[in-house]
Amino acid sequence: MLRKRTEVNYFTLLRDMAVCSFKAAEKLDDLLHNYADVANKANEVHNIEHEGDKLLHNLVKELNRAFITPIDREDILDIGGAIDTITDTIEDVANCFDMFSIQRVEPAALDFSDLVKQTCDTLAKAVGEFELFRSSKKLSELVIEVNHLEEKGDRLYRSTVKALYSDRQMSMLEIIKWKEIYDNMEKILDTCEDVADLLESTAIKNR
Repeated sequence: MLRKRTEVNYFTLLRDMAVCSFKAAEKLDDLLHNYADVANKANEVHNIEHEGDKLLHNLVKELNRAFITPIDREDILDIGGAIDTITDTIEDVANCFDMFSIQRVEPAALDFSDLVKQTCDTLAKAVGEFELFRSSKKLSELVIEVNHLEEKGDRLYRSTVKALYSDRQMSMLEIIKWKEIYDNMEKILDTCEDVADLLESTAIKNR
């Protein structure tokens, strides 16, 4: 006798992935605000990223097996892939501090880290609300908040890079290192906004 396949909740899988991103953002924030034992802390971020990869692989496996999905499988995959990119990029930032042998954390990096943590937290709440997209008013509010945080990040990025290239005390090598770190931090925020926009557009399409 064939055993009935357990029904998969794709919304729960996406939520778990977003929570994973937030956990990585928390670890990155701890690394920067308590700057010691950098290699081990970067490895902790890597372990969370690995957890996120497993969640994505499970999502893809279930989508490949599914006959019917609650929304278009392409939309589910796009959202999942973008969330995974957030977690991957958080790991990239943590690795930069280790690989580049950064000696001290610049104040702007702390501001970025605070913003990344806040944005990932808000996005995780939005993804958690996504299952109720047909009736939820909160989802739209959370999407707007993610967009506002990303705009704040854009302003921070522009002012930070301008100051970086104007710093006569910093060597060109240090400028290159910090520019890559700030680029990746901005990418995290941009991708958070991409996920939020995907949630909104998918919700509108399926109402």
